[in-house]
Amino acid sequence: MRISIAAAVMLTLAATPSAAQRVRPVLDVGSGRLLAVVVDGTWRDAEHNASLVRGGERYRVFANGAARGVATGSRANSIEEPCPDTYLVELTPKMEEGVGDVAVVGSWNVRPRPVTRGDASLPAYQNAVREMLVRHGIRNPVVRITGILRADLDGDGTEEAVLSATRSQAAGESTRVRAGDYSLVIVRKLVGGVARTIMLEEEYHPRTSEEEILNTFTLGGIYDLDGDGQYEILVHGQYYEGDWSTVYRIRGTTPRMLATAGCGV
Repeated sequence: MRISIAAAVMLTLAATPSAAQRVRPVLDVGSGRLLAVVVDGTWRDAEHNASLVRGGERYRVFANGAARGVATGSRANSIEEPCPDTYLVELTPKMEEGVGDVAVVGSWNVRPRPVTRGDASLPAYQNAVREMLVRHGIRNPVVRITGILRADLDGDGTEEAVLSATRSQAAGESTRVRAGDYSLVIVRKLVGGVARTIMLEEEYHPRTSEEEILNTFTLGGIYDLDGDGQYEILVHGQYYEGDWSTVYRIRGTTPRMLATAGCGV
């Protein structure tokens, strides 16, 4: 199952930090989940480090790159069954539903460089998605780009494009996948003057199936979530009985999963 696979990724475990260390929780505001605890710049998983979030922390809440307010967080509490390894932090005052992508503790600029929306109709983006679909067995694919953000992720002066694309033909609550369904999130990066595709999430269904389901992926945002001046990418995943959020960082052409949290049955 998607959730268990993501949760199995090995992240850095923690000892209790000293008083001199900086403890910076990172929250997915939409779900209230604790994504990770950043201690002196090191990302640590929420499951084994939730006890470091003791309540009373002051969070800055952001949506679409804009500050949406400041709130005080509770201690991190397990949501218990069916996902005891997932932890929630309640914010006071509560954010309105749908307001907020992420919340962080600290005063740095979470958007040190411009982040802009890309044009989904550009042939370069359309062709990049089409190439991936054909490569994975989807003939005559229908390209449906659901979001594009452009930003200089690593501060080298060159912008990258992060885009999501999904086609789902299921109707209502149907869990059936149909031939040509897919979902993916990719980064387009210039390397030596040549555009390279870096895969963050992907799923392809060349054939109709009554037994498989489609995990759908969307781009949640681009932020500097730990104050190091480099951007992280927030990706949301969902299927009919669960959802999760994952934080990625790109170094060169290699993606690294920094944190993930979710719940599903």
